Amino acid sequence: MAEHSAQYLRHAPATRVAVCVTTLLATSCITPKPLVVTARPAVEASQPHPGDAPHAAVRWYETFWKALADVNVQAAWIVADSREQRKLADAIEAFMGGNNAEADSIVVPLLSAQDSVVRNAARITYGAILTAEGNWTRLAFYADSAKSESRDAAGVETWASAFRGVSTSVSFADSISVVPLDRSRSGVPIVPVRVNGITRHFWLDTGSSITILTSDVADASHVEGVNGDTLELVTSVGRLPTQAAVVSSLKVGGVTVTNARAMIVSPGALQMREVSSGLMPQTIDGVIGFDVIRSLDLTIDDVNDRVIIRKPSPRASRKGDDHARNLSWYGVPIVTLLSETGAAVHLVLDTGAEETFGTPGMATKTHARWRAAERRTVQGFGGSKSESGIVIPSVRLYLGDTPLTFKRIFLYEARYPTIFALDGTLGADVGRGGIVRIDMTNGRLDIRGK
Repeated sequence: MAEHSAQYLRHAPATRVAVCVTTLLATSCITPKPLVVTARPAVEASQPHPGDAPHAAVRWYETFWKALADVNVQAAWIVADSREQRKLADAIEAFMGGNNAEADSIVVPLLSAQDSVVRNAARITYGAILTAEGNWTRLAFYADSAKSESRDAAGVETWASAFRGVSTSVSFADSISVVPLDRSRSGVPIVPVRVNGITRHFWLDTGSSITILTSDVADASHVEGVNGDTLELVTSVGRLPTQAAVVSSLKVGGVTVTNARAMIVSPGALQMREVSSGLMPQTIDGVIGFDVIRSLDLTIDDVNDRVIIRKPSPRASRKGDDHARNLSWYGVPIVTLLSETGAAVHLVLDTGAEETFGTPGMATKTHARWRAAERRTVQGFGGSKSESGIVIPSVRLYLGDTPLTFKRIFLYEARYPTIFALDGTLGADVGRGGIVRIDMTNGRLDIRGK
């Protein structure tokens, strides 16, 4: 369940569509006749060939903020106008490289920077660092001391007050454990969990920043809210009212999360409404969010219908292996890929999203051909549904040495809860039929084909 908003380009305001179309036309050719699409989007991994992958291309930016928005922190540092901007770039680079302590020490002085824009970016970065560390008490203290006219009910600074003083721990009974893998109708991975000893089935959702459970599951598992305040979650369809809670024991395989922070929502709010299929909404017991997933070395093995959970540890580099970090977190998990010409493409990793999609930035960076398309889906009793959009029929990107072929990728306008302008979302369809490994400790996403 992605915490961002997105819509087809056809649903965007006319002026916005015109801008996107003009931008795309500058880099590609379009065939007037719409392409009829009947198959769903797909991302297929090929066999890695070390040495064949492109090298990152050098790109120049006019301003610090344009480079930063494109997640090019090193270029931002080069074109920075002030020492404060360079320090901000240093902090973000350290944080996205997994050096939280270094990032923390750099960003704290910037909370009182003279440049108000730097100061605001530093505040967001500081909140992201403390969220990643699970240091809600310190975040709550900062939120209380910071001068703010209003506080967003869906903001982490507001959540921090609810979780102040809660100490969460993760323990591993074994270095490796295995649980069965199921899929929702939309393809989202589902695993069995034990909530205070009661078995339920939760989504594995990297797009959710926090673990979620329905009020029915909370009542049955004796999970109570930690205060009476109504908070909010931002989802792809708007805001949901929620209440902060602490789960005494949350078990996934051999992993136990003690005093797991969570949000309680109504059962009706936590449903998957698959518009394209025409089926009735599917109720979800809950969601294992990235707050837990980041503490695991997680492999979703479609080949053997299982999820392998390892206790994370630094990976030893071997000669010839590609162990460069390609997964970072800044409000959302961000995967860095390269186009065939070496352009960096940054996608949100959201295993709770039904399918992979791109933004106009994906088409621009990859110089991919795109076409107007008509999407047709077959429904019950021979019925069908059609909708129009813009699609990239095929484009190749590289995840390290692994070539990924993106097929039938629709373009959306998307807004993500981060300071970056990202290029799309890797959804639950990534790695279907193969193996996906998510290892935030080492900043690695690995995908193997069938």
